[in-house]
Amino acid sequence: MKYEYEPVLLKRWLRKPRPPLLKQTVEYSAGKYQSVLERLSDRFAEVANAPVSVFQEWVQQLSRREKLLLPNLYKKELPEETKKAMIESIQRHIQHERRLFRVLVDVMYETCDLDEIWKLLRYAYAAHIEKIEKRMEKERSEKWRRYLLSKDPIVYLATTAYESEKGILDELETFYLTKNFPLFKLVLMEIFQLADESFFLKEQDLYRELFVSSTNEQQQKMANALIKKCKLNHVKPLGRLIFEKLQTYHRKPMLWRYVGEEEKRRFAQWIMRLELKDFFGGVNKNHERFQYWEKFIPKLEDVVVTDERTTLIMYFRDVVIMEVLGTGAVYIYRADVFRRHFQPKIDRMLAERERFANKAWLKVREVKRAELMDRNLTIPGGWLRHNGGWQRKFDEWLRRELGWEVRRNVLLQKETENDEGSFDAE
Repeated sequence: MKYEYEPVLLKRWLRKPRPPLLKQTVEYSAGKYQSVLERLSDRFAEVANAPVSVFQEWVQQLSRREKLLLPNLYKKELPEETKKAMIESIQRHIQHERRLFRVLVDVMYETCDLDEIWKLLRYAYAAHIEKIEKRMEKERSEKWRRYLLSKDPIVYLATTAYESEKGILDELETFYLTKNFPLFKLVLMEIFQLADESFFLKEQDLYRELFVSSTNEQQQKMANALIKKCKLNHVKPLGRLIFEKLQTYHRKPMLWRYVGEEEKRRFAQWIMRLELKDFFGGVNKNHERFQYWEKFIPKLEDVVVTDERTTLIMYFRDVVIMEVLGTGAVYIYRADVFRRHFQPKIDRMLAERERFANKAWLKVREVKRAELMDRNLTIPGGWLRHNGGWQRKFDEWLRRELGWEVRRNVLLQKETENDEGSFDAE
């Protein structure tokens, strides 16, 4: 006989009507979830500017977990009495809470406070040194001791990271310092002062990332370090980045206040040589017009390329010279005449280039060569053509009319290929 199981009772139970298990539905709440720190911050805002006695009373009623988070509310801009009371409260709590050491590390890195928070951090480490170092390898604990005894923690971190075989990011992580903290940027700025060219070559991505996110003053200091330590042709992408953000000291003098005079000059001449070279022949450094005008680079103050990269404007102290790619004459204007009649158009174009730099869909209105051509405004005879033996004719005119030195060896005697690296390597 064959038996077949059938859940009769279960089927009967499922068929019976029954009331819902939940008598009412759960309403969705759109209210913002607040963490402990957020709630603590909101409550602190109510007492931060109150009499210090109100703040002290508020601190006393905090839970242990809330006291652990209290350092996160510290700001240098707090009223002095409140700040002093907060520091005293944190210091009292340190004796009973080992975890405050780790909290204070993050607070110091976030606020960059090398005074009050640095003192509290050192005190917290000393108060719980055995328990803290129990979790560390011997080498790491020795580093932490040297770090906390150092007179300048930023210099110590920079030097240790730069000399480490691990690499700066891995080394700084042993001190819990990562890229998301403001102090990281200060340490890296210090590393740039220690670094040589090989470091900049190795850490180009990190340099670019920091440069783009930095203030103008920080960018200038980074530019100064790079120009001082490197042959610019070896770090050309970074040099181009500096030019994109800061231009040159001739064009934007206020953006070069924190850069040395020699570094300003070297960078300006380097970028103008690149502009001339790109204009006249790309990778063809033997282009005859590039070779001719290159010798005057020490006298150049600025270079602007316009009209779909067919027209070159070279600014010298006394004159402005307009060259052309391909056929066409050279126009030479007195500097004040060019500024008065043509410079406003150039300035508007350059301003648009800056505004549209990250907006590829917007096209800059280029100043056309025809807008800059007026033989009646040139210096008498300052309309020169590229016919046979033009280099000698140009030299003779520039010497006779402007009093220029035109001998290449004399003009370039202060310039050395070692300054910027060889163009053969490009």
